[in-house]
Amino acid sequence: MHVPYDVFWHLNPRKLKPFEKAYELEMESRQNAENLQAWLHGLYNQNAVASVLSKNAKYPKKPFDLFGGHKKTAQEEGMDFERYVRQFNAMKKNKPISQ
Repeated sequence: MHVPYDVFWHLNPRKLKPFEKAYELEMESRQNAENLQAWLHGLYNQNAVASVLSKNAKYPKKPFDLFGGHKKTAQEEGMDFERYVRQFNAMKKNKPISQ
């Protein structure tokens, strides 16, 4: 659980709970990453087989864009921040939010 050896011997089981929780979260995150990786392998294999067996299917020329691909410009980032500030201020004042 990534508890340093010298610290381990000075803790009681109750104080080890945060280490246990952090370890569980790390393992869950690792499992999700490995699951996504396996899914991607399947997706690329499916495209490879389809491109060999079908004349209409083509193997992708570049990697799939899983996260939308649209990178925000500085202006869009600024607009998002301004909207966030307006919403935050409206919540503090209990006012309706204007877009």
